[in-house]
Amino acid sequence: MIKFFRKIRKNLLAEGKTGKYLKYAIGEIILVVIGILIALQVNNWNIDRQVRNKEQSYLLEIRNNLQQDSLKLQVVLDFNENKSRIVEEMLQIFVDTLTNQERFHILNKNANDFTYYEVFNPVSIAFNNMLSAESIGLIGNGELREALSEYYNYPYLDGIQNRISVINRRVVDEHYPKFFTKEFVQNWMGFSSNMPPLSDLDIATDNKLMSDLFGIKMIINVQNELIKNTQKRNQEVVALLNSSLKN
Repeated sequence: MIKFFRKIRKNLLAEGKTGKYLKYAIGEIILVVIGILIALQVNNWNIDRQVRNKEQSYLLEIRNNLQQDSLKLQVVLDFNENKSRIVEEMLQIFVDTLTNQERFHILNKNANDFTYYEVFNPVSIAFNNMLSAESIGLIGNGELREALSEYYNYPYLDGIQNRISVINRRVVDEHYPKFFTKEFVQNWMGFSSNMPPLSDLDIATDNKLMSDLFGIKMIINVQNELIKNTQKRNQEVVALLNSSLKN
């Protein structure tokens, strides 16, 4: 192609057609400029496509993490429903008409399940990878970018969720040893001991234990509100994310 253009220029000069030569030269320059502009535009399209593909890849990973969060949020709510029943039953040990044997039976029945608690913290692997790569700016939707930042920067493990773990451990650490009677050791460890007998157990007037159990009941309700609000935020972020993926 270059040889072809060169031959045309040579012939025009040889024939003394300077005016036509100049017009041709200008036309050739214009073609070159157009070619360069087209090449730049194609390059820009390729770069934009690569950016969009990278954004889509990140968003798909984040959506997968959000879907995992959705499952975990429901797990916490389901767990708390059962934990509330356990706490309600354990509070029955303070009913004044019960015998110590009945109180012990209530604790013995629920002691193991009571020790567990659930808290929610989002799976933020994909979002953190995006931050580490300084690629948060790849998200073209500003509303989505802000929603993701708010969702992942919320201090989930502080406040009420920290409180529920602290008070739950306190009940186990401070109050469970009080139930280590002779009968408890025999039942759980299979040997006789010098621990005080069940008849000497004075638990019905332990206002500290009652306060802690009642506190857990109240805290579970507050945690449930946090979880339900987070479920709503999770769904809103997923909707925004799906909209960005479609576009």
